[in-house]
Amino acid sequence: MDAERWQRIQELFEAAVELPGDERAAWLAGACSAEPELQAEVLSLLAADTDDRVAGIVSGSAQAVMRSETTDMAGRMIGPYRIQREIGRGGMGTVYLAARDDGQFEQQVAIKVVRERLARPDLVERFRVERQILARLEHPNIARLLDGGETDEGSPYVVMEHIEGLSLDRYCEERKLSLADRLDLFLGVRG
Repeated sequence: MDAERWQRIQELFEAAVELPGDERAAWLAGACSAEPELQAEVLSLLAADTDDRVAGIVSGSAQAVMRSETTDMAGRMIGPYRIQREIGRGGMGTVYLAARDDGQFEQQVAIKVVRERLARPDLVERFRVERQILARLEHPNIARLLDGGETDEGSPYVVMEHIEGLSLDRYCEERKLSLADRLDLFLGVRG
């Protein structure tokens, strides 16, 4: 995203956040009538504006916001799995390396947990649909879904097989793959 677009998003957000909640969408629709994508971006920021953490996003420090939400989960239990460490972070959640720790058998897994501040009913439902789709997928190039549920705080999670290695985006960046090479890699993964 270029600086000019980010500046426009920031200005619209700052103006909209000053309005009463029930007036924001209508005002934004008028201010962005010719730019529905811009409107959607600002609406997503407004939806996330549940507390003061959004101030960090608006000031350009989204990473600081994500770090402020990071708690050391090492040692915590989610279902029968003990968290070892964080291994990834995405738009909706955080992925942890964990190990089965109930004495039944040994197994390392990856657990994706929806961040608590995003556990709104609409996003929770979207995550449940994603989890159901994953449960039906069987492909040698897709990690298998093993389990799922909700944390004690009510955030949904999904447990998948852990596959050691680089993420595809990091693999491509480290090897400086061309677009053609990236497409070949993608076609190989989707089998």
